[in-house]
Amino acid sequence: MMINKQDEPTMTIEAKQAHLFSRQPPSILSKIAFWTFLIVALGGIGGTVAITLSSGAPSRDIVTLMIGEILCTVLIATRIRWMQVIALPISAYLFYLVLTEPFVLESLTDPKGPHGGIGAFIGEMVILADTIIALIVTLGIVLQDYRGGSRKAPRWLPSLLCGTLGLVIGASYIGILAQPYSAPTLTYTNGVPTLYVSAGNFDLSSVTIAKGSKLLLVAATNSHHVLANGTWQQNTPLLKREPGAPLINSLPLDGDKVTIGPFVTAGTYHILCLIHHGMNLTINVQ
Repeated sequence: MMINKQDEPTMTIEAKQAHLFSRQPPSILSKIAFWTFLIVALGGIGGTVAITLSSGAPSRDIVTLMIGEILCTVLIATRIRWMQVIALPISAYLFYLVLTEPFVLESLTDPKGPHGGIGAFIGEMVILADTIIALIVTLGIVLQDYRGGSRKAPRWLPSLLCGTLGLVIGASYIGILAQPYSAPTLTYTNGVPTLYVSAGNFDLSSVTIAKGSKLLLVAATNSHHVLANGTWQQNTPLLKREPGAPLINSLPLDGDKVTIGPFVTAGTYHILCLIHHGMNLTINVQ
């Protein structure tokens, strides 16, 4: 018995698109997601290089952000439905990283601060806006894939793009009007000299305290530091404990505070962070 080929079941376009490894048709959302992920990935690479050159070690969050953005760029570029689904939770986590990254928080709270100033602030606002767009657009891609609807731009897309553009412009304007950066000073907490530590350095490179005093170091962000006796000599940490200096051996400072001392002998002592190149503190005890 002959079987007419016209009688054989054929797969609809929707069925083919639902196949495990079938590629979805290109859409305006997939193009926007690809470019926003790629832009942030390139920004992460640039930030990693810049921070490595300036302070020796980029934040783990920045490296994670860079790798995650590259991964999402690849996942979206495949246009394979289940890969685009994987990109959605990754993009949500990356958005969380941007909001909580120490260098970003430091810049957002002080737009004209010493670590990049207004330029870094505007750049981080652009990365934040890109991350918001990437997250929402990726969600739109997943919904389009599983609903099998139109691949045209959704009605909410212009509002999203205009809203994030307004966020960047408004925040940049506020940053420009912000108070100029004021140089930090040594403060006191219950009589104890107190020095704040930023994302990549001590707020002061040198402090003077009285003999017999302790020194309280307070982390201004949740950036990770490891403190020790010694100084950075160019790109090499020189571990050295001066006579009379309290022992500081790989002391962690991670979003909290530590007390060093007491310094019972007058003299000049040095502390460095083993993670961030050039992060030195000189303590003069009188």
